[in-house]
Amino acid sequence: MLSRRHFTAGLLAGTALAGLSGCAVNPSTGQSSFTAFMSEEEELKIGRTELPKLVAEFGGEYRDQRIASYVNSIGQSLAQRTEKPNLPYTFTVLNSEIVNAFALPGGPVCISRGLIALVSDEAELAGVLGHELGHINARHSAQRYSKAMAANIGLGVASIGLAILGAGALGSNVVEMAQYGAAAYLQSYSRENEFEADLLGVRYMTRVGYDPKAMVNFLDTLRNHSRLEARMAGRPENSVDEYHMMSTHPRTIDRVQKAMEQAKVASPGELRYGRDSYLDQVNGLLFGDDPEQGVLKNRRFTHPGLRFQFDLPPGFRASNTPRNIVGRHPEGVVFVFDGAKQRQGGDMRAYLAREWAPQAQLVGLEAIRINTLEAATATTRAHTKNNQTIAIRLVAIRGDQGDVFRFMLMAPQAKAGALDGDLRQMAYSFKRISPAEAALVKPLRLIVTKVREGDTPQKLAASLPYEQFNADWLRLLNDIEPGQTLPIGKPIKVVAG
Repeated sequence: MLSRRHFTAGLLAGTALAGLSGCAVNPSTGQSSFTAFMSEEEELKIGRTELPKLVAEFGGEYRDQRIASYVNSIGQSLAQRTEKPNLPYTFTVLNSEIVNAFALPGGPVCISRGLIALVSDEAELAGVLGHELGHINARHSAQRYSKAMAANIGLGVASIGLAILGAGALGSNVVEMAQYGAAAYLQSYSRENEFEADLLGVRYMTRVGYDPKAMVNFLDTLRNHSRLEARMAGRPENSVDEYHMMSTHPRTIDRVQKAMEQAKVASPGELRYGRDSYLDQVNGLLFGDDPEQGVLKNRRFTHPGLRFQFDLPPGFRASNTPRNIVGRHPEGVVFVFDGAKQRQGGDMRAYLAREWAPQAQLVGLEAIRINTLEAATATTRAHTKNNQTIAIRLVAIRGDQGDVFRFMLMAPQAKAGALDGDLRQMAYSFKRISPAEAALVKPLRLIVTKVREGDTPQKLAASLPYEQFNADWLRLLNDIEPGQTLPIGKPIKVVAG
């Protein structure tokens, strides 16, 4: 039975939300969508404002005019077949090995060079770009934002109602949990949004003349890539990195196939995949880390620009971003390496205690030397929300002109002792390198070559930086199943440096 308390809170929320219909039929999907809190003009402004931030977050723009023009030409040809061909569409290639693509409201589309390296032909690339254009034309960001705003209004009014009715601390906790739930639910596109984006992507790529089955082919490649990355990190094969496209765009092959069936659009002629044209364009594409951001190879990280290097402990899988390097071990141990500026005077002990960790209770703070460099170290502890104790070791190393290089090593208390030696050894392996040593660091590049008699995945994968997973990566880059023989005389992608 509905109590007076429930009725009053519901009445308050209903009053606040009354009149916020904001629903209109979207010409792309033919469906009614709620976009009351973001107009099309606001979408354009948000896209312009947020694009530079997104590009900076993922390594900046990849400066290769040939690749930029190639991606833009495919993207613009698809954009002209959308329901909103006059939007100011842009297509930016991100200088990141992370496999992902993003769409911002109003027209901007970003795709990483890591994803470009993974696709097998032009049609697969068109499928990715078409999917992102689908999100833009269906106004999914406006829908997600409007739903979040409506949810926040409802929760805010409910909070007022609970306060009026004397709900006390329990009521506040309920509202906080509800707010977290709403934010988590609205954080990624819904399955319905993803299906609509696939439906529209199939429509656009077919109108241009690409075979939509390429979208299914690439989704299978993404699934294999996700499994390989998980194996390399010692995680279950069904886990996905937070920046992986399978995480930001959760899709399944059966739903993509259903989208293909529902699209049923007429093509301008014979459908194509465009593998040869794709291979011509990606020959020479930067692969893996950009030396300007440092290179990780065979567990050694080298930064030629800042002239330093250090070695990762066995068992760690690291990711290199413009801000830091994060390494993870299957046992739950994590390290973060980054750099900072010393703002105050003093030695590295003073920096660690006063600037880096002024609020922490440091234990064993001491000055040390690491390969002739002044440094300091200390330990502390932190507690997670579920009351787990985390042991933390901090190491600060003095660089030039106020630069400080920093290692933060974190482990569950029960695991801290077992790996502490390896982690300390990583910090103590840090050293400066000479200009001559820095000049030896060369980038890896994607090279197209024909398979010859006697070639094996292990032989052709020798230059890849993934050690025992090199052959797996070569197969992944070329859609070659385990046990399948290499296609003699056919062009494939290899990596050389």
